[in-house]
Amino acid sequence: MNILGIGPAELLLVFIIALIVFGPGKLPELARTLGKAMRDLRRMSLEVTAEFAKELRDMEAVSREVKETTETIKQAADIKSTLVESLELALPSTDSGHRTGGESREEPRISDVQETTSQAEAEKKDTVGDEETSTRAATMMKENETEDHE
Repeated sequence: MNILGIGPAELLLVFIIALIVFGPGKLPELARTLGKAMRDLRRMSLEVTAEFAKELRDMEAVSREVKETTETIKQAADIKSTLVESLELALPSTDSGHRTGGESREEPRISDVQETTSQAEAEKKDTVGDEETSTRAATMMKENETEDHE
């Protein structure tokens, strides 16, 4: 039996010294106070550990959401590039004399696709920014609550 690196003989010596210093009347009260302090310390340690674990789970969830959003944006960019390439390939075949005068109906379509894709990407970035802002606000509120409790 080793408690904090102290063996049974050293522990007995500490109890004898405490009995001599504090006397038999104060020793039970001192032991009770020490027991309460140890219990409170253990409880606070468990609370802090639980809080860190909760924050870690929250951060992992946010990280997953960011990764999913990033993947969605990448997919949208791939779709955009595929559409632009297919429209560019289609332009030379329609350019072979089917247009009359100065008409260029196909070119605005490419810019429309690019503009629409850019708008979709901007909206997704705004959504990610809103999530980050709400996460930061929640973290700041928790820090304020922790400071108030101290």
